[in-house]
Amino acid sequence: MDLKHDTVLITGGTSGIGLEMAEQLSAEGNTVIVTGRDEARLQRVRDSHPRLRAYRVDVTELASVQSLRDRVVADFPGLNVLINNAGLMQNISFPEAPAEGVADEVAVNLAGPILVTQVFLPHLLRQSASAIVNVTSGIAYFAFDKAPVYSASKLGLHSCTQTLRRQLRGRSVEVYELAPPRTTKPMFSGSEADNREVDRIPKMPVADVVSIMISGMRKRRYEILPGMSKMLRLMGKARL
Repeated sequence: MDLKHDTVLITGGTSGIGLEMAEQLSAEGNTVIVTGRDEARLQRVRDSHPRLRAYRVDVTELASVQSLRDRVVADFPGLNVLINNAGLMQNISFPEAPAEGVADEVAVNLAGPILVTQVFLPHLLRQSASAIVNVTSGIAYFAFDKAPVYSASKLGLHSCTQTLRRQLRGRSVEVYELAPPRTTKPMFSGSEADNREVDRIPKMPVADVVSIMISGMRKRRYEILPGMSKMLRLMGKARL
């Protein structure tokens, strides 16, 4: 992908790595649309980043995703890049965790990207050149026992991305995977002891992760593993 003068939709784009993607891609001359569930956060993005467009969506609800597609395609018929970035990480210990809410991460991290992709894919296939980017994680390859459902859901998304890439081979849609390492805007928040343990893991500047993603897509590197993610994949294979 050239990623200049394209039209990009980013789920989970109101903060963290999603907002950094939006800022860098917009600076490159792309039209960028961000989504989120929190209207207050969306309004803050509208106020602070007037070049970005912001829409509310719940990626786990079919009607919400379909409504988003109808609005975005009507407003931006040239939409040709979808970045599935919305994510949720919870610190879960199975013996103590209540059952309520445990599956939320699977809904947001795995079912959500699959649903959004399925709804937007017919439009993307009508474009002469388009792309889907699924944001997984370095700990998709190396199970992280502090957030086991997060690791499992991201591994599932990794597998789904590989399958989608094979199914779309020879079509107009390219399929990428970005597996970030721990960044300077981490998602994890646990007990003091867990946080101290996690804090020993090096953090990569989120701006660097996004810059590597853009460079990798321009070079058509379909699996983009910045920083420690390459090592985590090797360590995960060694465990097996």
